[in-house]
Amino acid sequence: MEDLKIVYSLPAKVKIPALVSGGFLFALAVGVGIFQALHSQFGFLFYVGVAGTALAILLVFTVTVWQSDFIVEIDNDEFRIKLPKQRINGSILWETVTQLGIGLSYLTLTTTGTNYKIDLGNLKYNDLKRIKTKLIEVCETKNIPFGNV
Repeated sequence: MEDLKIVYSLPAKVKIPALVSGGFLFALAVGVGIFQALHSQFGFLFYVGVAGTALAILLVFTVTVWQSDFIVEIDNDEFRIKLPKQRINGSILWETVTQLGIGLSYLTLTTTGTNYKIDLGNLKYNDLKRIKTKLIEVCETKNIPFGNV
């Protein structure tokens, strides 16, 4: 059985121009800031250089480091989820799941210890269909009862 991984990150054709723009802005802003500081002119252009440097660093971090790994990952052993404003931010082992309920844009998972309601309303419709199909496939192979809620 193939693993399902839903990732929402920027495509390469957006990342590359953003990195080039960030690098150019960084070089220009640092150059202006250093030139103004060397001439002891701490006026408007010096502060524009400082602000440009900060914005360039934020841009580079936004398109590289601060991109998420995955949002939903489903494999044979566990169901991992990293969605905002959810009670669960981690993984659920399939061996602990006793029942799965599938709603229009949410899931209810009953485990041996806890009941989870996972809201999937902020995902794309095609990804939502893929997740539901994969969950049904996993439930059928692991003999976990499932149904519509």
